[in-house]
Amino acid sequence: MKLLEKLFQIISKIVPAELSERELTLLERLNPDKFYVENVRSILGVSQRSAEKICETAVRQGVFQKRVEVKCPDGAVAASADSEENLPQTVRCFREEDGHFEIDILPTADLQKTTFYRLNDKTDSAPYGKTA
Repeated sequence: MKLLEKLFQIISKIVPAELSERELTLLERLNPDKFYVENVRSILGVSQRSAEKICETAVRQGVFQKRVEVKCPDGAVAASADSEENLPQTVRCFREEDGHFEIDILPTADLQKTTFYRLNDKTDSAPYGKTA
């Protein structure tokens, strides 16, 4: 996978040590559609700051897409988008009351948001070395 090779090149520029077989295996096991800075930090054994730098560099290189999700009070993901501005203004969240599920319409602005990344598998991603 060409994008995975780009990711390894980005990581090697930020993290000077070679990746172990274990680290490579764990990186390959990540869900390419949704992973967090913490996943990268944990697998590579780097600081939060270094993991953020790896992810943001991968976004600039066209290897990752940066996304944001909004979570209901129970932790369930209610919606996601490419930016916080593109999230819906309200979301539906479910809560259990007396054995029945009730629907709450909640303002997105009041709920927790989390940044996540996805592997950019589009063929029109930026070539390696290009930063925009």
